[in-house]
Amino acid sequence: MSTYSTKAVNQAFYDQITSDDHGMQKNAQQAVNEFTRVKMREDGFWRKIIPPVPITNDELDRQVDTDKNVKIVDKEPGSPAAVSIPYATLPMNRYIRGPRYRVMFDRIVTPRFTKDIDELRTWDMDIRQVLSDNAIKDMLAEEDGKAIRCVNTLLGTVNTQVPETATVQYKTISGGITRETFNEALKIMPSTPSHLETSTLLMNNITVKDLQKWGRDEIGGDLAEEILLKGYSESTFLNTRILVTIKRDLVPDSTFFMFAEPKFLGKFFVLEDTTMAIERKFYLLEFFAYESIGSAIGNVAGLARADFTA
Repeated sequence: MSTYSTKAVNQAFYDQITSDDHGMQKNAQQAVNEFTRVKMREDGFWRKIIPPVPITNDELDRQVDTDKNVKIVDKEPGSPAAVSIPYATLPMNRYIRGPRYRVMFDRIVTPRFTKDIDELRTWDMDIRQVLSDNAIKDMLAEEDGKAIRCVNTLLGTVNTQVPETATVQYKTISGGITRETFNEALKIMPSTPSHLETSTLLMNNITVKDLQKWGRDEIGGDLAEEILLKGYSESTFLNTRILVTIKRDLVPDSTFFMFAEPKFLGKFFVLEDTTMAIERKFYLLEFFAYESIGSAIGNVAGLARADFTA
């Protein structure tokens, strides 16, 4: 965007937020809202692992132990294996129980920013871009951070069994990241009683460079050449989608987080999508972003983690 067009955008935005017409202020708010929502869905890795679904008030459930908004989700009931029996014999009775889990909602907010509106008159940068980018960065970090902390809690200590599946789903694998050890990591999730396959694999932008070391004998001629020339881009290895994040504080180096398909994993609901609240008090402009979301993992068997050692 040229300096002239950027100033024109800023002037229009300035006119809207400084106007006494509440309709014009609402237009300024909506312009930021639309930009924020689009960017939000592109960047958060948790939203790529479990796509968010909008939810309305009439779909919420009341609870006796909390005033928070809650959504109850049914889980597939277990059933025993079929058996062979003699003729003239009835099978044993088994009472049907339907397990459930709840998704609790929280509000995520950014800090409340303040700016003197007179200082907006001569800016050359796109003001809307600055406002939305700051809000997105904070909210994405909180969304993804809460999700990864939940995953780590459910998987427990490395090389120990997860109580729900009686299977080790968080392992250390020696030998670095090679084609052989990559396959060993993909064996973790199918080893649970649920026999799920890894649908999405999450690693950071440092770890993915170990994949770029693979030669023609490990990854194939054309793909090895493409990665050497252009670097890694999001693709599928061994029928597994690879996601790469720069959030190394959440996803450590030499670590894979593995997830089953969303229908085997959990739910992500959006009660109130990302909104930018803007208020003018005399010559001061205040703004912050917020959202109300709820996400929960309903099936621990849909999770796995591998830490690679040299």
